[in-house]
Amino acid sequence: MLNILMVNFPAEGHVNPTIGMTQAFAARGDQVHYITTEKYKDRLEAVGAKVHLHSDLVRTASIDSNTPDGLSAFMKIHIQTSLDILAITQQLSKSIDFDFVFYDRFGAGELVRDYLKIPGIASSPSFLISQNRMATNLFRFNEKEPFQLDEHATTSLQLMKERFGVAPENMVQFMSNTGALNVVYTSRYFQPDGEQYGDENLFIGPSFPERKGENSFPLDRLEDKKVLYISMGTVLDHTEDFFNTCIEAFSDFEGIVVIAAGEKADFTKINPAPEHFIISPYVPQLEVLRHSDVFITHGGMNSVNEGIHFNVPLVVLPQDKDQPMVAQRLTELQAGYRITKDHINVQSLRDAVHEVLSNATYKEGVQKINDSFQQSGGTEEALAKIDAYLQNKLV
Repeated sequence: MLNILMVNFPAEGHVNPTIGMTQAFAARGDQVHYITTEKYKDRLEAVGAKVHLHSDLVRTASIDSNTPDGLSAFMKIHIQTSLDILAITQQLSKSIDFDFVFYDRFGAGELVRDYLKIPGIASSPSFLISQNRMATNLFRFNEKEPFQLDEHATTSLQLMKERFGVAPENMVQFMSNTGALNVVYTSRYFQPDGEQYGDENLFIGPSFPERKGENSFPLDRLEDKKVLYISMGTVLDHTEDFFNTCIEAFSDFEGIVVIAAGEKADFTKINPAPEHFIISPYVPQLEVLRHSDVFITHGGMNSVNEGIHFNVPLVVLPQDKDQPMVAQRLTELQAGYRITKDHINVQSLRDAVHEVLSNATYKEGVQKINDSFQQSGGTEEALAKIDAYLQNKLV
Protein backbone atom coordinates (compact mmCIF):
# COMPACT_ATOMS: atom_id res chain seq x y z
CA MET A 1 0.00 0.00 0.00
CA LEU A 2 1.28 3.44 -0.98
CA ASN A 3 0.51 6.80 0.53
CA ILE A 4 -0.11 9.09 -2.43
CA LEU A 5 -0.60 12.84 -2.35
CA MET A 6 -2.45 14.31 -5.35
CA VAL A 7 -2.53 18.05 -6.05
CA ASN A 8 -4.19 19.82 -8.92
CA PHE A 9 -5.38 23.09 -10.38
CA PRO A 10 -9.06 23.47 -9.41
CA ALA A 11 -10.74 23.46 -12.82
CA GLU A 12 -12.91 20.84 -14.55
CA GLY A 13 -10.44 20.25 -17.38
CA HIS A 14 -7.67 19.49 -14.90
CA VAL A 15 -9.48 17.51 -12.19
CA ASN A 16 -11.74 15.32 -14.33
CA PRO A 17 -8.92 13.62 -16.29
CA THR A 18 -7.35 12.46 -13.00
CA ILE A 19 -10.48 10.69 -11.71
CA GLY A 20 -9.53 7.45 -13.48
CA MET A 21 -6.04 7.41 -11.94
CA THR A 22 -7.47 8.29 -8.52
CA GLN A 23 -9.88 5.36 -8.81
CA ALA A 24 -7.11 3.00 -9.98
CA PHE A 25 -4.83 3.87 -7.05
CA ALA A 26 -7.64 3.54 -4.50
CA ALA A 27 -9.03 0.30 -5.99
CA ARG A 28 -5.78 -1.53 -5.37
CA GLY A 29 -5.60 -0.34 -1.77
CA ASP A 30 -3.42 2.77 -1.95
CA GLN A 31 -4.26 5.64 0.37
CA VAL A 32 -4.98 8.65 -1.85
CA HIS A 33 -5.01 12.11 -0.31
CA TYR A 34 -6.29 14.65 -2.83
CA ILE A 35 -5.98 18.41 -2.20
CA THR A 36 -8.68 20.31 -4.08
CA THR A 37 -11.75 22.52 -3.65
CA GLU A 38 -15.30 21.86 -2.49
CA LYS A 39 -16.61 21.65 -6.06
CA TYR A 40 -14.74 18.37 -6.71
CA LYS A 41 -15.07 16.77 -3.29
CA ASP A 42 -17.99 14.42 -3.97
CA ARG A 43 -16.72 13.05 -7.28
CA LEU A 44 -13.24 12.33 -5.84
CA GLU A 45 -14.56 10.77 -2.65
CA ALA A 46 -16.82 8.59 -4.82
CA VAL A 47 -13.72 6.93 -6.35
CA GLY A 48 -11.95 6.43 -3.03
CA ALA A 49 -9.90 9.57 -2.32
CA LYS A 50 -9.56 11.30 1.03
CA VAL A 51 -10.17 14.93 0.11
CA HIS A 52 -8.55 17.97 1.77
CA LEU A 53 -10.03 21.34 0.85
CA HIS A 54 -8.55 24.74 0.09
CA SER A 55 -10.24 27.99 -0.94
CA ASP A 56 -11.51 28.14 -4.52
CA LEU A 57 -10.09 31.29 -6.13
CA VAL A 58 -10.76 30.05 -9.67
CA ARG A 59 -14.49 29.34 -9.65
CA THR A 60 -15.69 32.94 -9.39
CA ALA A 61 -12.69 34.69 -10.95
CA SER A 62 -13.05 36.61 -14.19
CA ILE A 63 -9.74 36.07 -15.96
CA ASP A 64 -8.53 37.21 -19.35
CA SER A 65 -4.98 35.87 -19.69
CA ASN A 66 -4.69 37.67 -23.04
CA THR A 67 -4.02 40.99 -21.26
CA PRO A 68 -1.19 41.92 -18.86
CA ASP A 69 -3.67 42.72 -16.07
CA GLY A 70 -5.55 39.48 -16.66
CA LEU A 71 -2.36 37.44 -16.65
CA SER A 72 -1.24 39.18 -13.46
CA ALA A 73 -4.54 38.22 -11.79
CA PHE A 74 -4.11 34.63 -13.02
CA MET A 75 -0.60 34.47 -11.56
CA LYS A 76 -1.83 35.79 -8.21
CA ILE A 77 -4.39 32.97 -8.12
CA HIS A 78 -1.62 30.45 -8.82
CA ILE A 79 0.60 31.88 -6.08
CA GLN A 80 -2.11 32.08 -3.40
CA THR A 81 -3.51 28.65 -4.29
CA SER A 82 0.02 27.22 -4.06
CA LEU A 83 0.44 28.78 -0.60
CA ASP A 84 -2.84 27.18 0.50
CA ILE A 85 -1.85 23.77 -0.90
CA LEU A 86 1.60 23.95 0.70
CA ALA A 87 0.02 24.75 4.08
CA ILE A 88 -2.24 21.67 3.83
CA THR A 89 0.72 19.58 2.68
CA GLN A 90 2.75 20.76 5.66
CA GLN A 91 -0.01 19.72 8.04
CA LEU A 92 -0.59 16.32 6.40
CA SER A 93 3.12 15.48 6.31
CA LYS A 94 3.29 15.68 10.11
CA SER A 95 1.37 12.41 10.35
CA ILE A 96 1.73 10.80 6.90
CA ASP A 97 4.90 9.68 5.10
CA PHE A 98 3.97 10.10 1.44
CA ASP A 99 5.63 7.81 -1.12
CA PHE A 100 5.19 10.23 -4.02
CA VAL A 101 3.18 13.21 -5.15
CA PHE A 102 1.04 13.07 -8.29
CA TYR A 103 0.44 16.54 -9.69
CA ASP A 104 -0.97 18.43 -12.64
CA ARG A 105 1.09 20.43 -15.13
CA PHE A 106 -0.72 23.48 -13.74
CA GLY A 107 -0.30 24.64 -10.18
CA ALA A 108 1.80 23.83 -7.13
CA GLY A 109 3.05 20.36 -8.07
CA GLU A 110 6.81 20.81 -8.27
CA LEU A 111 6.70 23.09 -5.22
CA VAL A 112 5.00 20.34 -3.18
CA ARG A 113 7.48 17.75 -4.50
CA ASP A 114 10.43 19.93 -3.52
CA TYR A 115 8.95 20.72 -0.11
CA LEU A 116 8.38 17.02 0.71
CA LYS A 117 11.61 15.91 -1.03
CA ILE A 118 9.86 12.88 -2.54
CA PRO A 119 9.42 11.60 -6.13
CA GLY A 120 7.01 13.51 -8.34
CA ILE A 121 4.82 12.14 -11.14
CA ALA A 122 3.25 14.74 -13.42
CA SER A 123 -0.16 14.56 -15.07
CA SER A 124 -0.93 16.35 -18.32
CA PRO A 125 -4.62 16.92 -19.10
CA SER A 126 -3.79 18.24 -22.56
CA PHE A 127 -1.11 17.90 -25.22
CA LEU A 128 2.49 18.10 -24.09
CA ILE A 129 3.96 21.51 -24.85
CA SER A 130 7.48 22.78 -24.25
CA GLN A 131 8.12 25.34 -21.53
CA ASN A 132 9.50 27.74 -24.16
CA ARG A 133 6.31 27.54 -26.19
CA MET A 134 4.20 27.97 -23.07
CA ALA A 135 6.18 31.08 -22.16
CA THR A 136 5.78 32.46 -25.68
CA ASN A 137 2.02 31.86 -25.61
CA LEU A 138 1.60 33.51 -22.20
CA PHE A 139 3.98 36.44 -22.21
CA ARG A 140 3.54 37.74 -25.75
CA PHE A 141 2.17 41.22 -25.08
CA ASN A 142 5.22 43.40 -25.60
CA GLU A 143 8.65 41.91 -26.15
CA LYS A 144 10.32 45.21 -25.17
CA GLU A 145 8.65 45.22 -21.75
CA PRO A 146 8.84 41.77 -20.10
CA PHE A 147 5.95 40.72 -17.86
CA GLN A 148 6.47 41.89 -14.29
CA LEU A 149 4.81 40.70 -11.09
CA ASP A 150 3.36 43.42 -8.89
CA GLU A 151 4.44 44.05 -5.31
CA HIS A 152 1.70 41.88 -3.77
CA ALA A 153 2.68 38.83 -5.85
CA THR A 154 6.38 39.37 -5.16
CA THR A 155 5.71 39.57 -1.42
CA SER A 156 3.65 36.36 -1.58
CA LEU A 157 6.53 34.52 -3.28
CA GLN A 158 8.91 35.75 -0.57
CA LEU A 159 6.47 34.47 2.04
CA MET A 160 6.40 31.07 0.27
CA LYS A 161 10.19 30.85 0.42
CA GLU A 162 10.27 31.84 4.10
CA ARG A 163 7.47 29.51 5.25
CA PHE A 164 8.11 26.45 3.09
CA GLY A 165 11.63 26.83 1.69
CA VAL A 166 10.47 26.54 -1.92
CA ALA A 167 9.74 28.92 -4.78
CA PRO A 168 9.11 28.54 -8.53
CA GLU A 169 12.11 28.88 -10.83
CA ASN A 170 9.98 31.21 -12.94
CA MET A 171 6.31 32.02 -13.47
CA VAL A 172 5.99 29.57 -16.37
CA GLN A 173 6.53 26.73 -13.88
CA PHE A 174 2.95 27.25 -12.67
CA MET A 175 1.77 26.05 -16.12
CA SER A 176 4.49 23.55 -16.99
CA ASN A 177 5.20 21.21 -14.08
CA THR A 178 7.02 18.04 -15.11
CA GLY A 179 7.93 14.88 -13.25
CA ALA A 180 10.16 11.85 -13.42
CA LEU A 181 7.24 10.35 -15.34
CA ASN A 182 4.54 12.29 -17.16
CA VAL A 183 1.10 10.70 -17.47
CA VAL A 184 -0.61 12.08 -20.58
CA TYR A 185 -4.34 11.53 -21.08
CA THR A 186 -4.21 11.16 -24.83
CA SER A 187 -2.59 8.89 -27.43
CA ARG A 188 0.67 9.33 -29.31
CA TYR A 189 -1.44 9.44 -32.48
CA PHE A 190 -3.42 12.47 -31.29
CA GLN A 191 -0.44 14.23 -29.65
CA PRO A 192 1.23 16.53 -32.22
CA ASP A 193 4.66 15.07 -33.09
CA GLY A 194 3.86 12.24 -30.69
CA GLU A 195 6.71 9.98 -31.78
CA GLN A 196 9.28 12.58 -30.71
CA TYR A 197 8.50 12.12 -27.01
CA GLY A 198 10.51 9.71 -24.84
CA ASP A 199 9.30 6.74 -22.81
CA GLU A 200 9.05 8.82 -19.63
CA ASN A 201 5.87 10.19 -21.20
CA LEU A 202 3.06 7.67 -20.66
CA PHE A 203 0.35 8.19 -23.28
CA ILE A 204 -2.41 6.25 -21.56
CA GLY A 205 -5.45 7.79 -23.25
CA PRO A 206 -8.37 9.39 -21.40
CA SER A 207 -10.63 7.54 -18.99
CA PHE A 208 -14.25 8.24 -18.17
CA PRO A 209 -15.32 6.81 -14.80
CA GLU A 210 -19.00 7.19 -14.03
CA ARG A 211 -19.59 10.44 -12.19
CA LYS A 212 -21.93 9.82 -9.31
CA GLY A 213 -24.40 12.50 -8.33
CA GLU A 214 -27.99 13.58 -8.68
CA ASN A 215 -29.12 15.66 -11.63
CA SER A 216 -32.51 16.65 -12.92
CA PHE A 217 -31.52 17.08 -16.56
CA PRO A 218 -34.27 15.76 -18.92
CA LEU A 219 -32.23 13.14 -20.77
CA ASP A 220 -35.44 11.46 -21.91
CA ARG A 221 -36.05 14.38 -24.30
CA LEU A 222 -32.93 13.37 -26.26
CA GLU A 223 -34.08 9.83 -27.00
CA ASP A 224 -34.41 9.08 -30.74
CA LYS A 225 -33.76 12.73 -31.67
CA LYS A 226 -30.98 14.45 -33.57
CA VAL A 227 -29.02 16.29 -30.87
CA LEU A 228 -26.78 19.34 -31.20
CA TYR A 229 -24.78 19.93 -28.03
CA ILE A 230 -23.09 23.30 -27.36
CA SER A 231 -20.65 23.99 -24.53
CA MET A 232 -17.90 26.58 -24.15
CA GLY A 233 -16.48 25.03 -20.99
CA THR A 234 -16.59 26.27 -17.42
CA VAL A 235 -13.92 29.00 -17.42
CA LEU A 236 -14.94 31.49 -20.13
CA ASP A 237 -16.89 34.61 -19.18
CA HIS A 238 -19.36 36.74 -21.15
CA THR A 239 -20.65 33.90 -23.30
CA GLU A 240 -24.23 35.21 -23.41
CA ASP A 241 -23.81 36.92 -26.82
CA PHE A 242 -22.47 33.67 -28.28
CA PHE A 243 -25.41 31.69 -26.93
CA ASN A 244 -27.79 34.25 -28.45
CA THR A 245 -26.06 33.75 -31.80
CA CYS A 246 -26.61 29.99 -31.40
CA ILE A 247 -30.28 30.50 -30.61
CA GLU A 248 -30.68 32.47 -33.83
CA ALA A 249 -28.58 30.06 -35.89
CA PHE A 250 -30.42 26.92 -34.79
CA SER A 251 -33.96 28.22 -34.26
CA ASP A 252 -35.16 25.83 -36.98
CA PHE A 253 -32.82 22.91 -36.15
CA GLU A 254 -34.68 19.64 -36.67
CA GLY A 255 -33.93 18.04 -33.33
CA ILE A 256 -32.90 19.10 -29.83
CA VAL A 257 -30.31 21.81 -29.10
CA VAL A 258 -28.65 21.54 -25.68
CA ILE A 259 -26.65 24.50 -24.39
CA ALA A 260 -24.47 24.12 -21.29
CA ALA A 261 -24.41 27.78 -20.26
CA GLY A 262 -22.16 27.35 -17.22
CA GLU A 263 -22.62 28.69 -13.72
CA LYS A 264 -21.17 32.12 -14.60
CA ALA A 265 -23.76 32.87 -17.30
CA ASP A 266 -26.22 35.73 -16.72
CA PHE A 267 -29.51 34.19 -17.88
CA THR A 268 -31.18 37.62 -18.01
CA LYS A 269 -28.91 38.36 -20.99
CA ILE A 270 -29.82 35.17 -22.88
CA ASN A 271 -32.70 35.56 -25.33
CA PRO A 272 -35.86 33.43 -25.17
CA ALA A 273 -35.33 30.23 -27.16
CA PRO A 274 -37.67 27.91 -29.07
CA GLU A 275 -39.04 24.84 -27.33
CA HIS A 276 -36.50 22.49 -28.90
CA PHE A 277 -33.72 24.21 -26.89
CA ILE A 278 -32.58 23.06 -23.44
CA ILE A 279 -30.41 25.74 -21.81
CA SER A 280 -29.02 24.92 -18.39
CA PRO A 281 -26.17 26.14 -16.14
CA TYR A 282 -25.19 22.51 -15.58
CA VAL A 283 -25.39 19.68 -18.08
CA PRO A 284 -24.29 16.05 -17.43
CA GLN A 285 -21.89 16.17 -20.36
CA LEU A 286 -21.02 12.49 -20.71
CA GLU A 287 -24.69 11.48 -20.71
CA VAL A 288 -25.62 14.18 -23.23
CA LEU A 289 -22.70 13.32 -25.53
CA ARG A 290 -23.90 9.72 -25.53
CA HIS A 291 -26.98 10.99 -27.41
CA SER A 292 -25.32 13.74 -29.48
CA ASP A 293 -24.85 13.93 -33.25
CA VAL A 294 -22.62 17.02 -33.28
CA PHE A 295 -20.73 18.92 -30.58
CA ILE A 296 -19.90 22.64 -30.73
CA THR A 297 -17.04 23.18 -28.27
CA HIS A 298 -14.35 25.69 -27.31
CA GLY A 299 -11.82 22.94 -27.87
CA GLY A 300 -10.78 22.28 -24.28
CA MET A 301 -9.00 18.93 -24.18
CA ASN A 302 -11.36 17.39 -21.63
CA SER A 303 -14.44 18.18 -23.71
CA VAL A 304 -12.78 17.11 -26.96
CA ASN A 305 -11.73 13.77 -25.47
CA GLU A 306 -15.25 13.15 -24.21
CA GLY A 307 -16.74 13.98 -27.61
CA ILE A 308 -14.29 11.63 -29.32
CA HIS A 309 -15.08 8.88 -26.80
CA PHE A 310 -18.68 8.91 -27.99
CA ASN A 311 -17.69 9.32 -31.68
CA VAL A 312 -19.31 12.75 -31.94
CA PRO A 313 -17.96 14.95 -34.77
CA LEU A 314 -16.77 18.34 -33.54
CA VAL A 315 -17.18 21.97 -34.47
CA VAL A 316 -14.34 23.73 -32.64
CA LEU A 317 -14.29 27.41 -31.68
CA PRO A 318 -10.86 27.81 -30.01
CA GLN A 319 -10.42 30.78 -27.69
CA ASP A 320 -7.05 30.59 -25.93
CA LYS A 321 -4.65 28.40 -23.91
CA ASP A 322 -4.24 24.98 -25.58
CA GLN A 323 -7.45 25.27 -27.61
CA PRO A 324 -5.95 26.54 -30.91
CA MET A 325 -3.44 23.66 -30.77
CA VAL A 326 -6.24 21.13 -30.17
CA ALA A 327 -8.32 22.63 -32.97
CA GLN A 328 -5.36 22.50 -35.35
CA ARG A 329 -4.75 18.82 -34.59
CA LEU A 330 -8.43 17.95 -35.07
CA THR A 331 -8.35 19.73 -38.42
CA GLU A 332 -5.19 17.87 -39.49
CA LEU A 333 -6.82 14.53 -38.64
CA GLN A 334 -10.14 15.52 -40.30
CA ALA A 335 -12.01 15.02 -37.05
CA GLY A 336 -13.20 18.58 -36.49
CA TYR A 337 -14.33 21.73 -38.28
CA ARG A 338 -12.68 24.89 -36.95
CA ILE A 339 -14.18 28.39 -36.78
CA THR A 340 -11.80 31.11 -35.57
CA LYS A 341 -13.28 33.39 -32.92
CA ASP A 342 -13.40 36.42 -35.23
CA HIS A 343 -15.52 34.45 -37.75
CA ILE A 344 -18.26 33.22 -35.40
CA ASN A 345 -21.67 34.26 -36.70
CA VAL A 346 -25.09 32.79 -37.48
CA GLN A 347 -24.16 31.63 -40.98
CA SER A 348 -20.74 30.19 -40.11
CA LEU A 349 -22.28 28.13 -37.29
CA ARG A 350 -25.05 26.80 -39.56
CA ASP A 351 -22.54 25.95 -42.30
CA ALA A 352 -20.22 24.18 -39.87
CA VAL A 353 -22.94 22.00 -38.35
CA HIS A 354 -24.29 21.13 -41.80
CA GLU A 355 -20.78 20.19 -42.96
CA VAL A 356 -19.96 17.82 -40.11
CA LEU A 357 -23.41 16.22 -40.17
CA SER A 358 -23.39 15.62 -43.94
CA ASN A 359 -19.72 14.69 -44.48
CA ALA A 360 -18.82 11.23 -43.16
CA THR A 361 -15.10 12.15 -43.19
CA TYR A 362 -15.44 13.84 -39.80
CA LYS A 363 -17.02 10.84 -38.15
CA GLU A 364 -14.28 8.63 -39.61
CA GLY A 365 -11.58 10.99 -38.34
CA VAL A 366 -13.06 10.94 -34.85
CA GLN A 367 -13.24 7.13 -34.94
CA LYS A 368 -9.52 6.86 -35.77
CA ILE A 369 -8.61 8.98 -32.75
CA ASN A 370 -10.99 6.98 -30.57
CA ASP A 371 -9.36 3.75 -31.79
CA SER A 372 -5.96 5.14 -30.77
CA PHE A 373 -7.36 5.87 -27.31
CA GLN A 374 -8.55 2.27 -26.98
CA GLN A 375 -5.11 1.01 -28.00
CA SER A 376 -3.31 3.13 -25.39
CA GLY A 377 -2.24 1.50 -22.15
CA GLY A 378 -4.79 3.07 -19.84
CA THR A 379 -4.46 3.34 -16.08
CA GLU A 380 -3.03 -0.20 -15.83
CA GLU A 381 0.03 0.81 -17.82
CA ALA A 382 0.45 3.95 -15.73
CA LEU A 383 0.33 1.97 -12.47
CA ALA A 384 2.88 -0.55 -13.73
CA LYS A 385 5.30 2.15 -14.93
CA ILE A 386 4.96 4.16 -11.72
CA ASP A 387 5.57 1.04 -9.58
CA ALA A 388 8.65 0.13 -11.64
CA TYR A 389 10.02 3.64 -11.29
CA LEU A 390 9.52 3.63 -7.51
CA GLN A 391 11.15 0.20 -7.21
CA ASN A 392 14.19 1.42 -9.11
CA LYS A 393 14.40 4.44 -6.83
CA LEU A 394 14.57 2.13 -3.82
CA VAL A 395 17.28 -0.14 -5.25
